[in-house]
Amino acid sequence: MTAMFHSLYNRTVASLAPNAEQSDKAFLNWPASYLDGFQAFDPEHYRLQVDGLVEKPQQFSLKEMSGFMRIQQNRRLVFADGLTYKATWEGFVVNELLHRVTPKPEAKYLIQTNLAGHVECLPLKELFTQRALFCLKIGGKSLPAIYGGPVRLMVFDRYAHKGLGQIVRLELSDVEVAGHFAQKGYNPTGEIEPGNYYATDLQSIQIIKTPGEVTQW
Repeated sequence: MTAMFHSLYNRTVASLAPNAEQSDKAFLNWPASYLDGFQAFDPEHYRLQVDGLVEKPQQFSLKEMSGFMRIQQNRRLVFADGLTYKATWEGFVVNELLHRVTPKPEAKYLIQTNLAGHVECLPLKELFTQRALFCLKIGGKSLPAIYGGPVRLMVFDRYAHKGLGQIVRLELSDVEVAGHFAQKGYNPTGEIEPGNYYATDLQSIQIIKTPGEVTQW
């Protein structure tokens, strides 16, 4: 972890902006989940499909999701490659979506698929307890594709790659599946490891002392 962090830090610190939302160029060097690139999409035809172990499978347009009950969270994302960023994220919580499709009792996992075909998997109960957010906006502006727009799942108690951007399908399942980043050598659970992290919003190195610590800085 330490070697990975210092390597990434040395490559990117000179070009990182104090506020990533103002600099897409800086963001290109930032989150591990988008080093693989992002996909173009047509907002008018974009749909989020929710199926699997649900009573009422549905597809939701961006317009429909924009009408869900919205909240803002000023919280910090932590990335496995040693970077972290805090911003004001706006969107809707998991329950706001799931109550529309009625999960079956046996549903235990949320399997995400994005426009690039990547897959990640998270336990449903943890999404509820940690107030995970389907993000539509950052800093009051629509979430750009480079940030995972139009819709990105934000998980704050695990590494950020466990919540995919540009989600097009959510499948509720009773079986856990291996995620895209686990197949690339990342910790499959996404548990945040203690160590030094570079906070791009603060332009300084910060320390996470305990696994899973929810940072306040």
